[in-house]
Amino acid sequence: MILVEYKLHKISKNAKQSPHFIMDGGYHVSPLDKTMVGLVEDEADRDYYIPDSIVTLSKEEFLARQTAIHTAYPMTSRDENMNETVMTDAELTEKMETWYDSKVS
Repeated sequence: MILVEYKLHKISKNAKQSPHFIMDGGYHVSPLDKTMVGLVEDEADRDYYIPDSIVTLSKEEFLARQTAIHTAYPMTSRDENMNETVMTDAELTEKMETWYDSKVS
């Protein structure tokens, strides 16, 4: 699977949906530009078109994206008592690396 960044497609006046080529998506919505990330099949596994303009993200690019979002809009985590705290950069990196590895690798 390949990680991509995308926006929703408008399908009517008040409705939007993920592009049909997104196999698993809607993750990590960016308040900076309203993009999100999702997964598409590898080129060898598909027989349909995906626009050449789609942004693919390596692990490093994904981590940079998430760090930029975190800088502008600090992400939080909850402890076992449901107390919310702002994640450190190290916590964010660890969480995003784990997520990426579980989805892409």
